[in-house]
Amino acid sequence: MDYVGTSLHNALPSILALVLGIFAGSILIAISGYDPIVVFMEMFGGALGSPQGQSYVMIYMAPFTLTALAFLIPGKAGIWNVGAQGQVYLGGITAALIALFVPMPPVLWPIVALLLAACVGALAAALPAVLEVYRNASAIVTTIMLNYVFAPLASYILFFVIAVSYPSTRISNMTPTFPQATWLPRIPGFTASILIFIAILLAVGTQLFLQRTTLGYNIRAVGQNATAAQMKGIGWRKVRIQAMIIGGLVAGLAGAGQVLGYYRGYVDQFAEGYFGGLGFAGIAVALVGASNPVGSLFSAFLFAVMVTGAPYIQGLGIPKELVWALQGIIILFAAMPYLYRVITKTNWSRAWRKTIVSPGKLEGH
Repeated sequence: MDYVGTSLHNALPSILALVLGIFAGSILIAISGYDPIVVFMEMFGGALGSPQGQSYVMIYMAPFTLTALAFLIPGKAGIWNVGAQGQVYLGGITAALIALFVPMPPVLWPIVALLLAACVGALAAALPAVLEVYRNASAIVTTIMLNYVFAPLASYILFFVIAVSYPSTRISNMTPTFPQATWLPRIPGFTASILIFIAILLAVGTQLFLQRTTLGYNIRAVGQNATAAQMKGIGWRKVRIQAMIIGGLVAGLAGAGQVLGYYRGYVDQFAEGYFGGLGFAGIAVALVGASNPVGSLFSAFLFAVMVTGAPYIQGLGIPKELVWALQGIIILFAAMPYLYRVITKTNWSRAWRKTIVSPGKLEGH
């Protein structure tokens, strides 16, 4: 009971922020001349009121959760993976190559495709990690830059490797449908695949991993203070590389899961879309979820509902720009509790508070 009470207490700021975000969005809607109650009822009703809407919520929620994990796991070690977008593409194109050119027994085929895609994502994440810890090249910069390498690389493989055997790819920007044996099973009654269950298990597993394993402890220790961790015998360079590799694994899995579970073929630029693409959406999901794996599940659900409900809102005649603004306001408010905690933990913030409360102590009087 104490654990439940503590969890509810910790969740209250996020719940309050979400309510305030919806209230602020309602003001924007009202100023624009629309009825906020009708708009939100249409958004949530469209997303959750039918099997089709529920399917799309799960379809979006799964990769949002996985790319959030791809960002927050390295972040716990103090290294930032802003390259999940490119890693998703590499995972997807790897799964496509396995599905189209490497026949296997039916049960084994999708499993191998997922695992190899995850490994390729891990390799893609390892490169910027090594550059940061051994050459002091910021992972933020290198992962962003590599997004613009890996996405065109995936397109090149699609049009100049796969299209050699499947010429229709050049016309449709999509491979032929994969063999049925490679498909991820879909949930009965829905068009969503079991990727959503994989995402949920990984989120819960990540929480346990960070809290109850040696490597998880090392990741958190390095993230909190790399120097102190080094003094305790924890090699911070190795740990940060390991954390980045785990993040890349999950991002590659997200790409393969989308390709095998939803599209059942590789579509060029499939990871583009809402919030800048699947990889960048994961960053926002992680921040709104307070960089907590289980919290990211709930924020991924919120993002998925907003994405799924957007077309229903536009059906009321509301401009898409207003829909985007509404989504942005809700996300901004939902992220405020986490951003506040980050800001108040910085040295300059503590110094500012001391100056306001007791300037004499700061000056040594």
